[in-house]
Amino acid sequence: MKKFLQFTYVLIAAICLSVIVKGQSDKLAYVVTDSVQNGVKWNYLRKIDLRTGTFSGILLRLLNRNDTVANSSIFNGVAAIALDDKNKRLYYTPMLTDRLIYVDLRTMRTHIVTNNFTGLVPKAADQSDIFTRMVIGDDDNGYALTNDGKHLVRFNTKNNRIRDLGSLVDAPQNEVSVHEVCSSYGGDIIAADNDLLYLITSRNHVFKIKIETRVARYLGTLTGLSESFATSGAAVDYRNNRVVIGSAVDGSDIYSVDLKTLAAVGLNAANSRYSSDLTNSNILKMKKDKGDVHDGERNIFVNTDPTNTDLIQLYPNPVTANEFKIEFTNTNAGSYTVNVISVTGQVVSTNKIENLSGKYNIVKISLSAVTGKGIYIVRVSDKNNKIIFSEKIVLL
Repeated sequence: MKKFLQFTYVLIAAICLSVIVKGQSDKLAYVVTDSVQNGVKWNYLRKIDLRTGTFSGILLRLLNRNDTVANSSIFNGVAAIALDDKNKRLYYTPMLTDRLIYVDLRTMRTHIVTNNFTGLVPKAADQSDIFTRMVIGDDDNGYALTNDGKHLVRFNTKNNRIRDLGSLVDAPQNEVSVHEVCSSYGGDIIAADNDLLYLITSRNHVFKIKIETRVARYLGTLTGLSESFATSGAAVDYRNNRVVIGSAVDGSDIYSVDLKTLAAVGLNAANSRYSSDLTNSNILKMKKDKGDVHDGERNIFVNTDPTNTDLIQLYPNPVTANEFKIEFTNTNAGSYTVNVISVTGQVVSTNKIENLSGKYNIVKISLSAVTGKGIYIVRVSDKNNKIIFSEKIVLL
C-alpha cells in the first residue's frame, strides 16, 4: 500500500487555462511536468494545447534547489496549482512543505504568500495530509483539498485570509467513500457554479462536493481510459464544457471527459508526457444561460428539462449493472412515476412510486437485462403527470 501511495502521489502537474471573453476558451493551458518526458519530479511549468494535448517547452522552474531537497523518499514537487485569471496569478503549494506561493504571470516571478499555509507539517508518511488538489472557485476564493479529504482549505485571493473548512462528509448513499485510500486519494478538483466542486480521484472516481456543507456525493467511475491511466489533474474546456485530464503514471495520451456520462476520449496527443495536476480559470456551468448552445445542443451540464432542481438526483451515471438510484430530497409527499425512455421515444421501463413522504428518500430502479446499451432519458412525473425531472443516462 505504501508503495502504491508513493507511486501515485509523487506525481501530478497542473494545467491552467485563461478565459478572456465568456463563451471563448484559450486553447493553451499551463501544466507542471518534469524536465524529461517520463520523469516524476514535478517542478517545471509548461503550456499545453487542450485540443491536441501538445506540450510546449519549459517556461519556469517552480521550486528552487533548497525546496526540492527533503528528508524523504518522496521528491518535494508541485502537485496542486490553481489559476487566478483576474489577477494573472498561478497559485501552488509544494507537496512536502507548508508554503502557499504564486507566480505573477505578467512577470513570471514567484511570490510567497505564507510559509504556514495550513500548519499540517511535517507531512504524514502515508501522504494523507498532502495537497494534490487545488482550484479557484466560482466565488474567486482558492480551494485546496488534502489526499484524505479531511481538510478543505479556502484561501482568499484578495486578502490572503486562509481557513480550514474541515473534513468532507460522505453522502449517505455513497458506494465509495471520499476518504478511502485506494479509491479516493490524489487526482484533482475543478470548480462549478452553484457552490460546487467536482473531484476526480487518482483511481478515476468522481465526486460532486457542495462547498457549503462539504458533502461529497459519489457519481461513478470514468470509462474509456487506458488500463494504466490514473488521473492526476483536470481542467475545464469551456468551449464544450468538457474536462481535460492528464496522468502522472501514464503518458500515452491526454483525455477529454464528459462528466455527464463519465466517458473519456483520447486526444491522440503527439508528444504527451507525464503530468501532475491540471487547473484553469474555467468554471463548469450548472446554471442555464440564455442562448448557451454548443455545437447545436444545449450545454451538456444544463439539466435536460427546465423543471429540474437539486431536489432530485440520479446516480450512478453511467449505469453499469442495469440498475440506478433516484434520490428525493425535500420533495412534496405523494406518488410519482419514473419512466426510462430510449432516444427513439420508446418507454422501456415504468415504475410507480406510491406515497413517497419524508425529507429524504432513495428509490432503486432496475432495468430488464435485455435493455440495450446506449443513451436513455429518465423522467419523473408527479401525480398530475407533470414532468418534474428529466436527465440523460448512459447504459453500459
